[in-house]
Amino acid sequence: MGIEKHTMAPASCSPTWAQPSVSGARIFVACNKADEILEIDTKTWTLARRMKTGRGVYNLAVTADGKLLVATLKQGSMVEIFDIATGKSLAQVKTSNTLAHGVAISSDSRYAFVSSEGVGAAPGKVDVIDLMAMQKVGTADVGQQASGIAFWKMNH
Repeated sequence: MGIEKHTMAPASCSPTWAQPSVSGARIFVACNKADEILEIDTKTWTLARRMKTGRGVYNLAVTADGKLLVATLKQGSMVEIFDIATGKSLAQVKTSNTLAHGVAISSDSRYAFVSSEGVGAAPGKVDVIDLMAMQKVGTADVGQQASGIAFWKMNH
């Protein structure tokens, strides 16, 4: 009786979102299957850095001040917040529903608005995350299939 040797194929990226940096010098790519974010240098089109994420990174947003990268973790039911300068994860915040999806950032870089899908007849939710406190500060029920989220316009 012989021993069978199995090798695993390298995890593929399976990209779900690409987000430019504020300056446009970098593009962040959410690699859903690999649980990582790739940072691409747009001058050379080379890989500049890999950032390990929680389970199922899905959508990304960058704060207007260029300091933070916010990622939804669809399979992880969380939002992960990264310091762009260091690439380090600063926090993971649990979402109100299990399927974290879209993310939009307020123009003052203070709040992340995160949509999460409802399962079955459950309503979708939008969580408000304070990016200074690194915690959820509010939640609103929305339609069942709460996927992407964006700001239409803002008054200052």
